[in-house]
Amino acid sequence: MKKIIIGSLLMCSLGLSLVSCEKEQILNGKVADTNFESVKDYTLDRIPLLENKQSLDVLMRNTEDKDEEKLNRYLYEIALATKALIKDHNFNKTILDMAKESKLKTAYLLDLKTIAPQYYKAINDNLALRGLSLEEIAKDMTHAPILPNLQFLETTQIEKYVPAIFVPNLSNVDANKQPLLSANIETDCSNDPSIEDFIVTWYYAEDGPSKEIILGEETALETSNPLFLIDHATIFEGEGIIPSAENTRSSEANSAARAITRFDSREIKIKTGYRQETGAGNNSEYAIVAYRIESDGVHHWIYNSSGWKKIDEVKVSEINTTLVRPTLHAPNWTPYSANKVFWNTFERDWNRSLKPLGTPSFAGTTLNMSGNMRYNGDWYAYIPGTVNGHATPFAWFGWNSQVNFYSWKADYIVHRVY
Repeated sequence: MKKIIIGSLLMCSLGLSLVSCEKEQILNGKVADTNFESVKDYTLDRIPLLENKQSLDVLMRNTEDKDEEKLNRYLYEIALATKALIKDHNFNKTILDMAKESKLKTAYLLDLKTIAPQYYKAINDNLALRGLSLEEIAKDMTHAPILPNLQFLETTQIEKYVPAIFVPNLSNVDANKQPLLSANIETDCSNDPSIEDFIVTWYYAEDGPSKEIILGEETALETSNPLFLIDHATIFEGEGIIPSAENTRSSEANSAARAITRFDSREIKIKTGYRQETGAGNNSEYAIVAYRIESDGVHHWIYNSSGWKKIDEVKVSEINTTLVRPTLHAPNWTPYSANKVFWNTFERDWNRSLKPLGTPSFAGTTLNMSGNMRYNGDWYAYIPGTVNGHATPFAWFGWNSQVNFYSWKADYIVHRVY
């Protein structure tokens, strides 16, 4: 079955631009099968209309990672099958409600079968025109890890995903405004660095056909139009708390005078073969997520209410080079036995849904740490399943000026600061 599906996708990609116009007419007719209510507000809020001038078919290709190309094409097919539905206010509200309920800004499309079966059927009817379905895509939504470490079984396992819609600006949306929809296909910035990490996106004119533009993270942060990004997502397992601005406190630095005032990461390095970012012109966004858990089980964010911060943009030419990039790791909270700081570093992609980065547990509190990543394997410091055993060993700094955190993927070196 898998070979039949992939074969059909590869065949249809040859005539991508020709089929798209014809397909839009077909998909527009599917809205009538649902409880349709027109979008209330078609205005665009702070969205630059940057026309896409690149071929989607070319952008989806990846000769070095055929699983990634497969996933790109699946995301594209789901986006096409969903496209006309974003003109339906009720569909948009359903997706936004599902994304809020998940606590991960993510609406899992297989859940539509029970939550809103009319939309599930509409998407599947459109996919059926291509010999596909959400169920069949979900079965084949896999990715083989790149350069696994055979000493650690977890790194050799096939990654499994489910089709979803990620809404990165969920906290800022106006539910009455029309959404913009993207298959999450990234632009090629090798000849234009200003469009690095931009994605091809669709929107509708109120009385006309869809338009195709590109947009980046800055727009995602500013606009109140919902951004519906099709993605291969991960379902978080277990009962851990998903940290949020509502349930996580900020961390205040200790006011008492101490010889050591804080701890800074000074040097970082991404090793050869583990540049997680794809695309010849793309930099790797080396980021960290960290939380502090106190002895009473209360958890705090350290850097900002999202839990993560960017350490640096690592260029292709800087891979396997030690880079001096001083930045705060953590203040000097004491006693160390009552203040545990858990963290992980990762390759961040703003347009991707949250993937697991570890489930640290202390004093009766378990957290689900996560980061916006393309794949589950895009961590740098620790295998996520081992994070609970790797709280920062602050006591070691009593006899060491620095502590080196090395993995086969990357380096992260922390210094004490007086």
